[in-house]
Amino acid sequence: MEENQSSFSPENTKNEDSTAGAPFNGGNYTPFEVKVRVILLTLLGAVLGGALLGPMLYQVLALLFGWDVSLMAEGGFSEQATATERAQMRLFLGLSHFATFTLSGIFTAVLFYRGPQKTGTPHWADYLRLRRWPDVRLLVLAILLMMVSMPLVLFLYNINKALPLPEWLRMMEQDTNEALKGLLQMDGWGELAANLLIIALLPALGEELLFRGILQQQLMRRTANPWAAIAWAALIFSFIHFQFEGFFSRALLGVLLGWLYWVSGNFWVPVAAHFFNNGAQVVGQYLYGKN
Repeated sequence: MEENQSSFSPENTKNEDSTAGAPFNGGNYTPFEVKVRVILLTLLGAVLGGALLGPMLYQVLALLFGWDVSLMAEGGFSEQATATERAQMRLFLGLSHFATFTLSGIFTAVLFYRGPQKTGTPHWADYLRLRRWPDVRLLVLAILLMMVSMPLVLFLYNINKALPLPEWLRMMEQDTNEALKGLLQMDGWGELAANLLIIALLPALGEELLFRGILQQQLMRRTANPWAAIAWAALIFSFIHFQFEGFFSRALLGVLLGWLYWVSGNFWVPVAAHFFNNGAQVVGQYLYGKN
């Protein structure tokens, strides 16, 4: 992988007004004056808007095609769902996730990083560091990191699960687990491909765009300690899933993904690792779930 100056280098994280983006025009920066809190508040607003937009789009489709929208209610979807109901749930989740994470992340990045000719900032593709495909060896190492971390992830999950949670959180976890069991019922390659798209690919792209590409980089503008930004982004990443029995293990995965983004300076490295982590579980369920 060719060497370049990382946006996570200490000189770019000393204060709020330093440029949070990749080098452009031969590595010359123009100071970026938009405050971190403005960008993060915009991102939050975009996420909330996307969280409303996705279900609204599904509701429109449900009205057009006469689908039963009660499936999407809490506790309305379980492992007894039919293939048609599973397809509808996947569409609902896909629209919701795309609007909440991918669309909101792209909107925020494009709004504040439009290139040197317009705003004196990096282009959003340079800021997110997604123009270059990384070396295959780096992708392999990232996937190996996910593999060797699995025992610690499972250990933290078991500790987390043993901690007492309020009853309403326990009930929410049960409903989520029941819905996940239904979603992971796969009768054939078509449903496997659909689950890889909805559970592995969309989260890998959307969540890395939002949590590492924007949130982590903006937090690094506020602190000279990259690890603090990585940790905070990982905690927020875990919290926003609202699955608290796996909070610690998911936070650890967030730290690993954030570290991969920081040291590689390439968006596609944590995306590949995230896709592998989610996709391996989907494939494992498809192959061995009945056992």
